[in-house]
Amino acid sequence: MRKDLSLIRRLEKIEKELGYCQIKLEKEQRLATRVHFLRSHRDRLMSVLDLFPEQDFGAGDRLCGMTFGEISLRIINEDKKLDLEPLRASFLAIGMRPEIITELEDLDGEIKDVSERLATFRVFHDKVDGLQMERRHALSSFDLSGDEPVLAISDEFEETEHSWNVLTEDLTNLDDALFNVSRSKDYLTSARNFVLHARSHYSVQEWIDKGYLVDLLKHSTIGRIREMLEGAERNLKMALSELICLEDYPIVADDFKPILRPFYRLLFDDVFHQTKFQDLLQLVEERLDRSVRLHDQVEKARAAVFQTQVQKEEARESLFHRIGDERRKLRLTS
Repeated sequence: MRKDLSLIRRLEKIEKELGYCQIKLEKEQRLATRVHFLRSHRDRLMSVLDLFPEQDFGAGDRLCGMTFGEISLRIINEDKKLDLEPLRASFLAIGMRPEIITELEDLDGEIKDVSERLATFRVFHDKVDGLQMERRHALSSFDLSGDEPVLAISDEFEETEHSWNVLTEDLTNLDDALFNVSRSKDYLTSARNFVLHARSHYSVQEWIDKGYLVDLLKHSTIGRIREMLEGAERNLKMALSELICLEDYPIVADDFKPILRPFYRLLFDDVFHQTKFQDLLQLVEERLDRSVRLHDQVEKARAAVFQTQVQKEEARESLFHRIGDERRKLRLTS
């Protein structure tokens, strides 16, 4: 019996290619999870859209046929005959419906993009099948009784490499989530600054007397608050789409609660009660505190995964060299 180093080198090349393919298949699984999440989120938004029917509010200086001044006066005077629910529902629909329609359009584009990326990974399934067949053929050329150390080490290496692949993708997801949570935190910080500015500089009474809904929701400091909160909510959803790809990340639903819907609800109360945006400030500060805690939590999770991945990398390198040493002891069949 004799050695054939060229066959051993070929076997090592096959296993390196298999390792690369396994990384791609792990990424494919993450993308499939993300597409499922995006489609589920889109379906929920479609059902929520029915809660905010399109409003015909004319020139935008009234709600349900009432002037802003009349609404505010009756609320402040605690008029028991005033039914707030239709007014609040109309205000929310005017604010929320365009937001939801825009998000649905963005989701359709993102689902298409991720699905197209996902389709490119199908080739790796066939490639893995071919490489495994090639590896079995190469191994059949060696004289193996079944108890060679190289076989046990190979099994251990495959298990370690799989864990390393998972951890590598976990780091990618956590890095992206951390970036998005950081962006959300920045948006919420800006939103808080705009709320504080509005409390001292925005004249609610002037808007009630002369303004239009578009002036409040888009062409004012309140519009800037809305933009910041929209950015914060969007980035939180992007962070969530990364974190759901992790098997054991403890997702807390309250950390990802929608922001825009309570914003419009509280804005209605703050404007027509003329409370200097106290409720709105409380909402933004509460969500900012949550984003800070979430950022710290993701950062700690990322550090723990990185440390584990470093340990797996060391074990992986050691096993790879041990496999090479043991393979060179093998002999070809007669």
